Amino acid sequence: MHTDLGFLKEKTLLFAEDDAIMRAQMSEVLRMLFGRVYVASDGEEALHVFEEEHVDIVITDIKMPKRDGLKLIAAIRKEDYKIPVLLMSSYAEQELLINAANLSIDGYLIKPVDLDALIGAITKAMKRVERSVGLVKLTKELYYNASTKELYQNGTLIPLGIKELELLVLFINNRRRTLTKEEIARVLWPLDEVCDSAIKNLILRMRKKMGVDIIISVRGIGYRLDTRDTSRASS
Repeated sequence: MHTDLGFLKEKTLLFAEDDAIMRAQMSEVLRMLFGRVYVASDGEEALHVFEEEHVDIVITDIKMPKRDGLKLIAAIRKEDYKIPVLLMSSYAEQELLINAANLSIDGYLIKPVDLDALIGAITKAMKRVERSVGLVKLTKELYYNASTKELYQNGTLIPLGIKELELLVLFINNRRRTLTKEEIARVLWPLDEVCDSAIKNLILRMRKKMGVDIIISVRGIGYRLDTRDTSRASS
């Protein structure tokens, strides 16, 4: 019996399943475990949610329309190599699991999914992340150590000011989502009114220190962290 599940209420799950009945049944259970659950009926919808929302763990069926589970996981791994992923399949699909060997999948669930097996797989996957050293890979050379709150480039520490560190953590916690200038101001300067130029100057300092332009301006909205293409040098 699993008793220590309270930490899941702080987490967000993405659940992808094309079968409407199973999707409804499992999502009802998952919503009792997680603070937020996003549900998708096919692989394309699931990938769109993953790219637009903050997600802590993914559970996906292996066979889905538009984009199957393996292709979905491959796309997810290009953007996030650490996020826990669980793959569901039926016994008839076991041969397909051979193709999943290189996708760093945290666990497999056989349908119909047993509740204890589901909770056990989720707990194991989430604990694996909690036990990790807390390194966040931003580019091939750029890493953020969440444990020490330090930014490194090729092993060299990049000194960050208080606001620069707060901004970096804000972007990391909201990867794949555009942050408005109002959101940034509210988090970094909760008691003060700041002008757009203060945020812009802070962004410019961060870009200069990191040496790569992974903080992208979204015209008319704000900024987002984009680590998918790290070939852009900052100017």
